[in-house]
Amino acid sequence: MIAYFVIVLILLGIYYVYFKRELDFWKNKNVVSSRAIPFFGNYTGYILLKKCIHEVIEDLCRAFPSEPYIGAFYGTEPTLIVKDPEYIKRILSKDFYYFNSREVADYSEKEAITKTLFFTHGDRWKVLRQNLTPLFSSAKMKKMFHLIEDCNNSLNALLEDVAKKTEFEVRSLMARYTIDCIGSCAFGVNTEAMTSENNPFCVIGERIFDASNSRGFKMVGRAIWPAVFYKLGLNLFPLELTEFFKNMITKVFEERQYRSSDRHDFVDLVLNLRQSKHLVGDSMKNLKGDGKKSVIEVDDDLLSAQCMLFFAAGFETSATTLGFLLYELAKNPEKQEQAMKEVDEYFKNNKKISYECVFETPYLDACINETLRLYPVLGVLTREVVEDYTLGGVSLERGVRIHIPVLNLHKNPHYFPNPEAFRPERFLGVEKDKIKPFTYFPFGEGPRICIGMRFAKMQMTAGLLTILKKCQIQLVENTARNITFEPRAMTLQPAHGINLKLVLRKK
Repeated sequence: MIAYFVIVLILLGIYYVYFKRELDFWKNKNVVSSRAIPFFGNYTGYILLKKCIHEVIEDLCRAFPSEPYIGAFYGTEPTLIVKDPEYIKRILSKDFYYFNSREVADYSEKEAITKTLFFTHGDRWKVLRQNLTPLFSSAKMKKMFHLIEDCNNSLNALLEDVAKKTEFEVRSLMARYTIDCIGSCAFGVNTEAMTSENNPFCVIGERIFDASNSRGFKMVGRAIWPAVFYKLGLNLFPLELTEFFKNMITKVFEERQYRSSDRHDFVDLVLNLRQSKHLVGDSMKNLKGDGKKSVIEVDDDLLSAQCMLFFAAGFETSATTLGFLLYELAKNPEKQEQAMKEVDEYFKNNKKISYECVFETPYLDACINETLRLYPVLGVLTREVVEDYTLGGVSLERGVRIHIPVLNLHKNPHYFPNPEAFRPERFLGVEKDKIKPFTYFPFGEGPRICIGMRFAKMQMTAGLLTILKKCQIQLVENTARNITFEPRAMTLQPAHGINLKLVLRKK
């Protein structure tokens, strides 16, 4: 009984200390905030997997519509939600050094996957970024476009079969296309995702983005309480995922006899990195004028994890965006008609698709940009203060979280009038020039802007040309007219499949 009483007193003491800290933390900094719930903070719906994180933040932003930033607690972690574009510019670009970590910087070495470009920070991120960036140059994209062309030939054949069905699920179809693209362009592998059922690459892709309760709670647990998460022996991703890519890349190495090829793809780059056994690049402190170099070791675990990351990012984000785009075109037949006119005009002047299609189809590009405004890959960008900093008079200590509400900004009527409407014209001509900087950033901004943005635009534009040349997209009876989002997903994904119908166009 005494032990029970002591435990209760301890818990009450912890509750009081936390509650006092929560009550005073943002108040002492003169930052507006909502009352937080102990343990859950202001993110109860997200932590319990009932709401997406962007929806939780949207509620907070709605409560303080005119404030440039809002104080909150992400579970037990103090978090500043920053809405003002000028402050966002400082965080993502101008003063990037102080915010170069996504979050939980001290735990990014715990897993092979979290040592990679997306998750890591500091010198490690800087060195990886400098050494991986050449793979995604315009020259490299142009050299590998013939592989995208081959994938579109397969897509063209697949569309014939899909058009025979009364309906199809659009994201899964687009995933088969983008898996083929990233497999061929990055790894020199013919995944056959568009020609075979129960394809292993499709299965592994679904495993990576598994939207289950287990993955959802792991995602939340690692983000908010990483010390406890790793103390329990947990990992964000199953270890067999990196093993799959380690085996795949080893097989490709063997086929190439551990020598660079003339494909100039990711495998060639990985081979060179593997042989050098270390990477050299600028230190993050160079941003403060130190002029230092940094070195990181290269091992097979890092390379296989980076392969997994490029595969995942290369197929999922483009597949989901294409799915949402085709859905919006089906909902807005007048926009679809305009897109098809541009596609027809393109093929009047070109016998086949080429790399230049990205620059010769402005309306398709505007459709992609408008889709990413409505459905950004990440509804919220996360950052972490890595060194004490003052933002607009607010002192932020190392470890404080920063949440940037991407979707809230994208749908702010002050920046984008009639924000719920699908209007690609926002990204054309004079209207495009009116977009305020740091109110639209579906690929991120600043030094951490998506490294694969060119590749994503290339495969999406080529895919749209192939689809709209051949087919018209229509809604079906059970197509949802409003999309709800999956709170357990790592990226912005629909909670349910989006069913559409393809109708072959008359030649």
